[in-house]
Amino acid sequence: MKLGRPAEFDKEAALDVAMRLFWERGYEGTSMADLSQAMGIHPSSIYAAFGDKQELFALAAKRYADVPAQYMVKALEQPTFQGFILAAFDNTVEFLGSKEHPSSCFTLTGAISCGTDTESAKLLMREMRLQNESAIKDRLLRARKAGEFPKGENIDDYTRYLSSLLSGLAIQAANGSTRAELKRTAEVALRHLGVER
Repeated sequence: MKLGRPAEFDKEAALDVAMRLFWERGYEGTSMADLSQAMGIHPSSIYAAFGDKQELFALAAKRYADVPAQYMVKALEQPTFQGFILAAFDNTVEFLGSKEHPSSCFTLTGAISCGTDTESAKLLMREMRLQNESAIKDRLLRARKAGEFPKGENIDDYTRYLSSLLSGLAIQAANGSTRAELKRTAEVALRHLGVER
C-alpha cells in the first residue's frame, strides 16, 4: 500500500523563513511549532526535509552566511586596505540599517540563551564568528604584504579590535540605533582607526 505523498513546497523559501525566525528570536526562542506555523509546513515535513531543530538551525545559519551576510565578503574583496576598512563599516551600517530583515547579526542573536540544550547552537555561532575573524586577519596579512599595514601593529590584536567594533555596531542596531546613528558611530570609529574618505 502506497502512502499519500506529502505536499511539495519550496525548500529555499521555507529555509529563508526559518532563517528569519531564528534571526529574530534566537535558537532557544524559536520552537518547532513556531517554525511549522511560519513556514506553513507540518512538523513531520520539516523533519523529513531539514532534520531536527538543530539541523534546521545549522542550515539556516549557512543560508545566512551564503546570502544576506555576503556584505562582508564584498568588503574583503576591496583591492586596497583603506578600501576594505571603509567598505567593512559602510556595508555593515547599510546591512544593519536595512528594514528588510532583523536589525542585528544572526551570529550574535541566533544563540543568545540560558538553556543547556542550546550548546550546539552557541558553538556553531562561535565558529562562524571565528571564521569571520580569520577572514579579516587574512585580509590584514595581504595588506601587510602590500605594504599598506604597519609592520609594528599586531595583526591578531588589530583583528580582534576591528571585529569588536563591527560587532558593536550590530549590538547598537539591536538596541534600536537608526541607520543615521550607526553611520555617525562608524565615522567615529574610522577617525580613531586613522582611515580617511
